[in-house]
Formats: sequence, structure tokens, C-alpha cells
Amino acid sequence: MENTTSPLLLSLSCFLILFAFTTKPGFVAAAQEVVDADGEPLRWFTNYYVLPHIWGPTGGGLSLGTHNNKSCPLYVTKEISEIEPGLPVSLYRILGVEACEESSGLWFVGTNGVKSPGTDGITSTFKIEKSDQLWGYNLVFCPRLDVPTLCKGLGTHESGYLALGDDIKPYTFVFRKAPSPRASSKYIETVA
Repeated sequence: MENTTSPLLLSLSCFLILFAFTTKPGFVAAAQEVVDADGEPLRWFTNYYVLPHIWGPTGGGLSLGTHNNKSCPLYVTKEISEIEPGLPVSLYRILGVEACEESSGLWFVGTNGVKSPGTDGITSTFKIEKSDQLWGYNLVFCPRLDVPTLCKGLGTHESGYLALGDDIKPYTFVFRKAPSPRASSKYIETVA
């Protein structure tokens, strides 16, 4: 059997990524909200850690790091220790998209990029899907909005890095509220 795992490491420094919820109002009777670990719906301008759904030897939260001793680009990585929460993500509204969260189902992520880019020029998506695990979510990357069959799951590659592919262990996570970042600290900004 051919290995379909892509060794691609996820770089957020060069592009914006569109998050699309898998359950969009208008297509289903009752859309599922994405909630944090306390069961509260995710909110704009609130900071969250993206943490493994089970605390323990699977490592800590998502962060930014380097690969192959190169300082650029930065990649999405996972903290080695389970006691490290990683870097918080922040949610912002997209210009040109209705203010009602339930109306769009669209989320963007970037690293200190444009906070309200609109939807022009966005071609790739991450879908947040409810995991089979209690309180957990998985990410699925779709390189083209118009071809859902090209989508690959985000998970942990045997090298320990986060990767995209069919033959990887899914990275199941939860959102946990984080304190507001200090002006001097690094954090991942999510534009929604």
C-alpha cells in the first residue's frame, strides 16, 4: 500500500488559511457550535490555547517553531511537554462577512498578518471537525475550496512533527481560554 502521508510541515508565515466549519447553518437543521474545554462557544477577541484533548505524554499545545536549524519560515509545532500550553490564538471578524457567527462558518488563521482580509484570494481551508473523542476537534486541510476530495487530516507524523496525510495519527485538540497576550509576547493570531 502506498503511503499517502505528506511530509509537508505546516507553515503559517506565508499564507492565510480559511477555517470552514463542517456544519453550516442552512445546510443542517441545527449547527454545532465550536466550544472551548469549558463548553462555552468560541468568542471573538478572546485568546485560546489549542491543547491535546487528553493531558499526558502526547505533548503540549500548539506553538511556532523552526525546522532543520533554519530560522524562517516558522512552522506550526506542538510543545514537547504536556505542561507547556503553547501560544494562544486570537479570533477576529473578517470584513465583508456578516457579524453573525452562525451565518458564515468561516475562520481564518495567520501569523500577525492582516486582521480583516475578506475572502478574496483565499483558496485553501482548514475544516474544524468534531472528533469522535469527547470534547475534541480535528483539523482537516483542503488545498482547494472546490475539491473536497483532496482534503487531508492534520496529525502527528512519525517524526513527531505535525503533518498532513491519510496515514497519520489525528491531532485531536480542545480550545482552552488563555490570558490576553502581552505586547511583547508572541502569539498566533486567528482572523475570523
